[in-house]
Amino acid sequence: MDFAQISPPTTPSAWLDMDALDHNIALVNQKTQAVNLRLATKSIRSVAVLHYIKDHSPNFIGLMSYAADESVYLLESGFDNILCAYPTLDMISVVKTFEHTKQGATMIWMVDRPEHVDTLNQVAQENDTVIDICLDINMSMPLPKLYFGTKRSALMNKKDVKKLLKHIKKSANVNVCAAMGYEAQIAGLSEHLPGKALLTPAIKLLKKRSQKQVSQRRGSIVNWLKRQGYQLQLVNGGGSGSMDFTASQPEVTEITVGSAYYKPAYFDYMESMKDFQPAAGFVLPVTRQPEKNVITCHGGGFIASGAIGSDKAPVIHYPSNLFILNDEGFGEVQTPMVVAKVGKKVNGNESGLKIGEAVWCRHAKAGELCEHFNALICYRNSSKQADNLNNEEAIASEGIVQTMTTYRGEGKCFH
Repeated sequence: MDFAQISPPTTPSAWLDMDALDHNIALVNQKTQAVNLRLATKSIRSVAVLHYIKDHSPNFIGLMSYAADESVYLLESGFDNILCAYPTLDMISVVKTFEHTKQGATMIWMVDRPEHVDTLNQVAQENDTVIDICLDINMSMPLPKLYFGTKRSALMNKKDVKKLLKHIKKSANVNVCAAMGYEAQIAGLSEHLPGKALLTPAIKLLKKRSQKQVSQRRGSIVNWLKRQGYQLQLVNGGGSGSMDFTASQPEVTEITVGSAYYKPAYFDYMESMKDFQPAAGFVLPVTRQPEKNVITCHGGGFIASGAIGSDKAPVIHYPSNLFILNDEGFGEVQTPMVVAKVGKKVNGNESGLKIGEAVWCRHAKAGELCEHFNALICYRNSSKQADNLNNEEAIASEGIVQTMTTYRGEGKCFH
């Protein structure tokens, strides 16, 4: 995307590079062709973009949602195979999915504790139906003085799974039809964290060791479940950072991918994502110039969730000669930036920015950007026009081919 040729916006906005998105879709399809593909909605947060990726992914199988009310919305938006990746207590939304499942849609809910099972079983009994559930198997690697992974699921080993299944057998209105073993410490941890170069060798070693234990433990549990007579419709694993590894595992039937399509800034620090292109971000108009070598942009405080650190902050994408002030960072409603080498050219671009021009940035984590904007403004460098998208508006302007509404733009806010 040629940022220099795009007319600067007058307000902060989110951008989507359609050429880069197409490139990333093709890469994902290549890496995951051995298994089915499920899209992680938390990393996309736009029904229009989800439909676009779906239409360009031959091994697409369905969506992985992150909330019960979001699952209802996605069923209403034309999707019919949804795995909600996180246990829910929102039974009002669970009940709303029944009208879709009774018409043949697939809706699977995640469990790892008896309380999850009991809540779902009760609401299923009250509505004279059966709910499909998925066992969330913890793929973290506990070590003597280090817990390498995420502290989420209580199902760490076969013993834990057996205990929960014993409880599930008492619940006539739930059906175990799936298993998930998400290797978060492989798929979502970057090896080259900024300011932490000394940790890189250790992270690489731990990832390699973790691959071996994930391969053994997930496969062993899945094979045991099958021997017990459980008819698993799917075995889900992986994420954007582990596509090559996860797609090669014999027990895995499908992989979930989300962040790879946008390639947010955090993934710049991950070796497995080096071939992907930045496809999404936000642009801020320059509105002030307090000093000769300092400009101030309107907006910018889009910090990512997770452990606090510089890797969770946005990065400046264009021009390349701007730097964030360490004492201020990206602000809630304005962001000052230092301009290096004023009056000279950097990478062929004028390094001095004036009021009315713009700075193009990228957020650290994928779908969280969409919580701040009503739409993604879509650009193409080439003359190739975008395919027809649901509810898209064509715009005749420099490089802009359409806009895609986000969840927020459709008046939705899911948690």
